[in-house]
Amino acid sequence: MDTFRLRCVLLAAAIIFVCTVKVSDAEMTMSNSTTIRPSSNTENRLIGNLLSQYSRYVRPVFNESTIVYVYYHMRLSRLLQMDERNQILITAMWLEQSWIDEYLTWDPKDYDNITAVYIPTTMIWIPDTVLYESADVDKELGNDVMLTNAKVFSNGTVFWQAPAIFKSSCSLSVTYFPFDQHSCKLQFGPWAYLGNEVIMKKRADSGDFSQLSPNGQWRLLGMPVEENLIKYGCCPIPYSDVTFFINLKRKSLFYVFNLIFPTVFMSFVSLLGFYLPPDSGEKVGLNITSLLSIVFFLLLGAQLLPPTSESISYLGKLFSTIIVIMSIETAMSVIILRLYHLHLPYPPPAWARWLILDKAAKLLRLKGWHHEYSANDDAALEVNDYGAHDFKASDPFEFDNRKSSMESRAIGESLLHKLDMNPDDVPESKPKEKQSSQDSDYGSETNDDSMGSSIMRIGNYIRRLVNNSRKKEALSAIQQQWIDMCLILDRVLLFLMMTALALGLFSILSIMSNPASQNQL
Repeated sequence: MDTFRLRCVLLAAAIIFVCTVKVSDAEMTMSNSTTIRPSSNTENRLIGNLLSQYSRYVRPVFNESTIVYVYYHMRLSRLLQMDERNQILITAMWLEQSWIDEYLTWDPKDYDNITAVYIPTTMIWIPDTVLYESADVDKELGNDVMLTNAKVFSNGTVFWQAPAIFKSSCSLSVTYFPFDQHSCKLQFGPWAYLGNEVIMKKRADSGDFSQLSPNGQWRLLGMPVEENLIKYGCCPIPYSDVTFFINLKRKSLFYVFNLIFPTVFMSFVSLLGFYLPPDSGEKVGLNITSLLSIVFFLLLGAQLLPPTSESISYLGKLFSTIIVIMSIETAMSVIILRLYHLHLPYPPPAWARWLILDKAAKLLRLKGWHHEYSANDDAALEVNDYGAHDFKASDPFEFDNRKSSMESRAIGESLLHKLDMNPDDVPESKPKEKQSSQDSDYGSETNDDSMGSSIMRIGNYIRRLVNNSRKKEALSAIQQQWIDMCLILDRVLLFLMMTALALGLFSILSIMSNPASQNQL
């Protein structure tokens, strides 16, 4: 029994000893951990001392007349979007601001040589810098920047770097679209503090865009910076701001390939309507189809541009020029088609025959349609020897009619020649009633008189046949002149419209693509 009690006492003593050793080891570990990070307590003590009597609502100066200089800098990281219709530029950037806070200074020797600490910007004074051209209706004015921690140095310098996404309004001039250049202004300044309280200063002459991500639509030309002191109507003291100008140039390959090239190609294809025969009904159909396609491209381009009346883009002028030329082309095609099928019984005016059938045909080297007409050719069309006019066999049926008419006329004149008679000298046949009365009075006519009367009737019939043949030939010659004039007009208009279209396109595209003619920047 005594032995059992002795064993229990020894076991309890061993347990107590082990627990005592564990507790002492834990205390030593806690003591060592406290001595490993002495700076944490020092930093806490430093921040506590700095903010113990600090007010973030007061300008960080001891003397109220002292001006706080805020140095502003911007690093552009991405061009997110350019909304042309609403004239809004969306950018992602890093903003850097620095100023002197006279209340946030200390001697590093008193705080284990700590020279800088990080303090949340919600606990210290920061300038109420806002973007004047902000177009973000979802955010309050001045709340576009993320409130990150600021780095505070022992001499009172506060350095604050924060990312931000800005939606800013940008006035666009689409005159030279799609070869346009723009300068979007980002004006940063304090909203409440006057120029005798806070002054904005630029830290460099240009913004930093060395880390800018490539953009498929825009190319950044530069980002200059300006300092301004602007006096507004509300206050006698000017306000200070720093203005960044983001100079952009549009990459035009997409619009040239998908908008300008199809339009120019369709405009030249529509001119081929003048090369079709005048009696082809597809001429007007081709012109109308081409005109509708140009209007479609015009509406497509209008959807890309802001609805402004301040300026008209050269692209719109290009479309307008093409539409006017194609409208004239359609109207002239209708007129030519009408003249071709009208079959007028009188010849074209003398000036038209001289200008079109003679001079224009000779100028365009249209040998098959060239006729040297004078102002006195109207009578020649009335009495014209067969074969003297250069008929064209464009219509086989019409050519056969002319040929049969000339053959009939030749047979009649040959018969009259054999009879030794002139068709103009053949007397008119007497009326039937008169002949019947004469037959009754002179019933004793000889066979020779009867044969002569038959010959006279035959001659009268042949005379009418020859005269009708001459009239048909004259009318056919007149109609052929109208047809030739329509064909020559088609060629003349083809060259005129092609020249006008080429000159218009060349001049407009030259102005659009010339950077020296753009004064936006």
